[in-house]
Amino acid sequence: MDECFYERTEKQSTGELLSVTIENGVRKFSELLKKDNSSEDKSNYKKVCKGDIAYNSMRMWQGACGKSDYDGLVSPAYTVLVAKINVDSNYMAYMFKTYDMLVKFQRFSQGMTSDTWNLKFNALKKIELYIGSYKEQKEICNIMVMLDNLITLHQRE
Repeated sequence: MDECFYERTEKQSTGELLSVTIENGVRKFSELLKKDNSSEDKSNYKKVCKGDIAYNSMRMWQGACGKSDYDGLVSPAYTVLVAKINVDSNYMAYMFKTYDMLVKFQRFSQGMTSDTWNLKFNALKKIELYIGSYKEQKEICNIMVMLDNLITLHQRE
């Protein structure tokens, strides 16, 4: 995956606080019904830009990741990925939720038990992955978006 991403390590202490959820990916913390336990001193928090993929290093194997639709900042416990040229962040966000990828994330995570498994960028970038051409990624992603919309429509009925 080294050819797909680089890690954003820039710090940012002000801006919208974001959270990474298993179910809904990157969300504004203010929209979640959770108590804010974040540090008042956010000088070590990481910058996130629209289109970046952020993930919870301790829960990546469970799918705690997503593409950000927001500029903001996340806890230093998270990892922020920036897609390189010819890599579609939307496509990769879908890929990261597949069963095969979750198994790979678990396999590459370090730690003795599931409570301590951690997937840092240096381990993540060693995962081999075939992603196809940029055009293929876009076409697959468009199909996935249509399926998501169809599922949402059926759930509302």
